[in-house]
Amino acid sequence: MPRCRIWAVPAAALALTACAGAGLDRSSAEACDVLAAWSASGSPADRREEVTARVEGLLEESGTTPLTDPFGRFRDTRESDLDYAAVVEAGANVLRACGDHGWERPEG
Repeated sequence: MPRCRIWAVPAAALALTACAGAGLDRSSAEACDVLAAWSASGSPADRREEVTARVEGLLEESGTTPLTDPFGRFRDTRESDLDYAAVVEAGANVLRACGDHGWERPEG
């Protein structure tokens, strides 16, 4: 029986490591925070360019991130092609992707 317990601890540690790897790194989480702040302030159109540049820079720092595709759709959604609601929805999709990868909205 003691032999089984010896394997249980490394197996549990391996499982926890795999779960931790699925989360977002610091730069990606900060990008989520920036986009969430923009969203919470009413998604002002006059700040979209600034927010987009900031989030893009953070995601570039990150290297590989699961947010690249949803962010690309947000960045490439133009108000002139669609109404501004489509831009807001694209931003919400990025925030959903953030949540899907363990990020939680900052309180406050």
